[in-house]
Amino acid sequence: MNSQKEQSFRQNRIYELDIIRGFALIGIFLVNIFNFIQRAGIDSTLLPTGNWIDILVTGKFYAIFSLLFGAGAAIFIKRANHNGKPSLLFIRRMVVLAVIGLLHAQVWGGDVLLPYALVGLVLFALHKIPSKALFIITFSLHMIGILVNVSAYDWLYGGKTNMPPTLDALLLITALTSFLVYFIEGFTLMKMDALSKLQTRPPLHKWLLIVFGSISVISVTAQFMITDHKPAHILLIISQLPLMLTYILLILLLLKNKNGRAILYPLQAYGRMAMSNYLGQTVVGIFILPMFIHHFSPSIIIYGLCIFTWVIQIIMSNVWLKFFNYGPVEWVWRCFTYWHIVQLRKLN
Repeated sequence: MNSQKEQSFRQNRIYELDIIRGFALIGIFLVNIFNFIQRAGIDSTLLPTGNWIDILVTGKFYAIFSLLFGAGAAIFIKRANHNGKPSLLFIRRMVVLAVIGLLHAQVWGGDVLLPYALVGLVLFALHKIPSKALFIITFSLHMIGILVNVSAYDWLYGGKTNMPPTLDALLLITALTSFLVYFIEGFTLMKMDALSKLQTRPPLHKWLLIVFGSISVISVTAQFMITDHKPAHILLIISQLPLMLTYILLILLLLKNKNGRAILYPLQAYGRMAMSNYLGQTVVGIFILPMFIHHFSPSIIIYGLCIFTWVIQIIMSNVWLKFFNYGPVEWVWRCFTYWHIVQLRKLN
């Protein structure tokens, strides 16, 4: 691909997706830092209590990240079609991502890049299926996943033994396809031009936010009030999709407002450098966090280090992209994808 096409790719970024991706990174680190601190040797009984992270954050931000991965794949394939080699470019892109993920997994067992790459190859096999059919597939997979997880509660958490083989197999399938479901959703929504429709049809945006927002508020409130684990857990499973969509719709609503755009704009660079920042969070969690475990309480470490990391990474991302076209890891990924050295430093 020549430099002119590469420049076109850079100029055609959808900034709303970058901002939402940056927002997702914030939640991902908040979830992962609990795993990092336990890895550093802190007893889980000493960690701050409260289920607000499970209710509001856990699963939702990785779901957003996965949804955007699918959306990004749709954009990449569409643009790669102009080059005439979408298969070669996309497969090479996933292979490079798998290598990066494999290296990352040697340091951090919670890596998602390797499974993203492997599932991404499956996604490519579906890219010629019509959008409506893909929507039906992903909706069906979501409903099956919810039903299976609700049905398996007594065996997973209630102490019941001898799970039926069929249910056990379905549970395994839904676990293995959890990333794929969100990939397909993001891929489908981008193919259906959902973002443009929300921007050009405010009433649609309004009613979707009312519907999903109402479901989210009711389910979240109920989860905070219910003391019985089983109904609370079932609500947690059911509410993940509407809550994730509510977050996205709220961000898009804020971006329609001048003040909202000003507040959220720094997340654009953070999201553009998502892989570099995701790997940077691992560096903080594995190598920096252990330096503080004997000097501060777990609560101060968790929330203090999260805030510090978010602020530093957001500032560094914005400064970096003033001088460079890509984040450092994103640049390596792009070079190997297109199989030549692309322009890193901005010329003006």
